[in-house]
Amino acid sequence: MEYGLRRYEAAQRLFWILFFVLCLGVAYLFAEAAANSPNGSAAALPTFQPDSLKSLSFWLQLRWIRGEPFGKILVYLLYVALIFVGARFCWLLVQYAGKFYVKGLLASHVRKPAASPKPSLEQLSAKPEKLFPVDILLKKSNPLFLRLLFHPMTRLRLLLAKNQGTLSSEDLMERERRMVETDWQVLYGSWTPFRWLLWLLPLFALLQSSWLLYHQVQPAVTGQKEIHDVLGPVFASFIPLVQIILINVLLSLGSGLLKRMEGFYLSGVDTLFYDRFLSRLPFQSSDTLILLEALNRHFQELHFVLRRLEKSLGDGK
Repeated sequence: MEYGLRRYEAAQRLFWILFFVLCLGVAYLFAEAAANSPNGSAAALPTFQPDSLKSLSFWLQLRWIRGEPFGKILVYLLYVALIFVGARFCWLLVQYAGKFYVKGLLASHVRKPAASPKPSLEQLSAKPEKLFPVDILLKKSNPLFLRLLFHPMTRLRLLLAKNQGTLSSEDLMERERRMVETDWQVLYGSWTPFRWLLWLLPLFALLQSSWLLYHQVQPAVTGQKEIHDVLGPVFASFIPLVQIILINVLLSLGSGLLKRMEGFYLSGVDTLFYDRFLSRLPFQSSDTLILLEALNRHFQELHFVLRRLEKSLGDGK
């Protein structure tokens, strides 16, 4: 199981790496399509008018961000961030569906201990697998597409697969604890590329604004224009930086909300496996069967001795 848990962690980390690489590829296609569209031309910047600052449409247009030489990089990074957040939201919806699927599966096949009749010692020692439907759950979680699509199904399969000896909550609780720690660590680490994007966007926006500032001030430095003629364009040079900061704030708020939703999902999965799975196992320890068999033999020996005593007392009379 040590190998299985390590492979599970490696698979989860690989999934999020491929997820981010896919976002990079899709964002490149969108950025290229936007650059080739008539509205995506970065050849000319809009004319700056002080009164236009009061207009919402002025702040929503991205022509300032698309300007050369860093415009294409900024647009590409924006698409990567938006696609990453949107794709993770879709992934979360799918996992919620998987959680309810596993919840229904456990509710159908795993009963509360108090609801079932108490088994005899012979049943406990002879056929302990009948007390808990391991084979049925393994069969239900066997399809590969379900394990690839639903994260809770993968956890259920790993809990039950390669089980040695008696199924006990003592052993499975340790497996579940390690998977819980792995999931939370992997989920937190999967946001690292997005945090890099939130740092790169203001950096390139600052470079873009610096280039625009130099381009607007250069005529005044060379004497082609007066200083007061370039004050408006100088102020407009900082518009890309202001826009990116506002976009960064929105992305941070959206990602923060999404992180809370993912945390709520993971905590729900942890609770599901404990309440409807681990707490309903017939054996709390893997030594339970050994103790029961020893007690069973002991009681049989006592019963045999008592019968011999009764027979001896009856013959003596």
